[in-house]
Parts: sequence; C-alpha cells; structure tokens
Amino acid sequence: MKNIRGFTLLELMLAVTILGAVTTVTYLVFSTVITAWKKGMTLSDDLHHGDFVIEQLVMGLRSAYCPEVRGGSIQYGLWTKDEGGGESASDSICWVKVGSALVGSDCPFAGSPHRIKFSVERDENGIQGVAIRAWRLQGQILDKDEDFDPDQILPTFLPSKIIGFNCRTAWQKVNDQIDWLDDWEETNRIPTLVELTFYLEPLHDGESPVELKRAVGIPAAPLSWQ
Repeated sequence: MKNIRGFTLLELMLAVTILGAVTTVTYLVFSTVITAWKKGMTLSDDLHHGDFVIEQLVMGLRSAYCPEVRGGSIQYGLWTKDEGGGESASDSICWVKVGSALVGSDCPFAGSPHRIKFSVERDENGIQGVAIRAWRLQGQILDKDEDFDPDQILPTFLPSKIIGFNCRTAWQKVNDQIDWLDDWEETNRIPTLVELTFYLEPLHDGESPVELKRAVGIPAAPLSWQ
C-alpha cells in the first residue's frame, strides 16, 4: 500500500494567503467599478434634468418676440441682472417671447406675446433652483398697470439640479473679439447673442459643481436694431 501524502501546514497557510489576496483584489476592483457606475448614473440623471431646463431656456430665447419698431421698444426689450460670478452666480434674464417653452402648452397666453423672467432662487424650503415667472405683455409695469410688480408673481420652480446661473450678452465684435456684457443696458433692444452658464450641484460633498455652457443666437434681435 502506497503512502498518501497530504498538504503541510505551511502549504495550507500559503494557499489561504493567496486566496485572501485574490479575494481582496477582486472585491476592490468590483467595488471601484460599482462606485464609478453609480457616479456615472447619478451624473447622467443630473445632466438629463439640467439639459431639459437648458433646452427650454434656449428655445425660449430663440422664440423671442420683437415687432418691427424703429429704434426698438422698451416694451419688447431684454433685461438682465448680474448677481455674482462663478458657481455662486444667481443672474436673471427677462424677455418677451411667444410659444410654450418654459410655460407649457397649457398656459393660456402661450400663443401670444408674454414676458418671461428666468432666475435662480431659493424656494420655500430654502433649496436653490430655477424659478420661472411669466405674465401677459399688457400686464407689465412698463405698459398700462403702474401697480404691477412682476416680482410679486409666485414663481414656478422647475425640477433640476441647477444651483447657479451666469448670463452674458453681446451684440457686436470689437477687434474680432465678442464684446461680452454682464449687464445688458440696451433695455429697448435685444442682444444678438447670449451666453448661458449653468452650475449643477456636485455629485458628492466637497466636489466642484458640474458646469454647462451654451451660446444662443436670437433670430429676432436684428428687428430691434433697425
């Protein structure tokens, strides 16, 4: 009968050590992949919500309304308000438009000229987000009703992850460079180009906000400069 040789204690300990090392490495790799996947899904979801609001604003600006009024008209002009820069910016922009962008197809005055104010504010719970105010053109303070204050309109907060908004405007080039303005002072006219920068809340505490930037041309702008 042949002798049966088993594993020595040293061999068993070595095998267990190797198995433990392989298991640890496998777990770390798997954990890293899962963390990256979750982070990617969260970022994708945030970008989806942010893109919806951004596209609505872009469509709203491109549908800006301005009749052929010589020298422009303050009734149809565009206004901006500069409220800081960088990720803490809380600028606002206000203009006249037609169509359902930002107000929805159920809005009773979507098909007629109406004024929109787009801003980043805190809601009743103190959460920073996109606020939309809209009103009929004939209701604005510059027209008939001197007691009308658009800031008294309760805003509609759009679901998004946007916590900061910076807006710059331009209507000409200076030495082949776009002359960007933080404040639009030609309130009886419309700029030909608007730069929009959005800041989405960071994925994790301590990280920087996600930055999205768009440049939008306004087709109706030339009418206000005739």
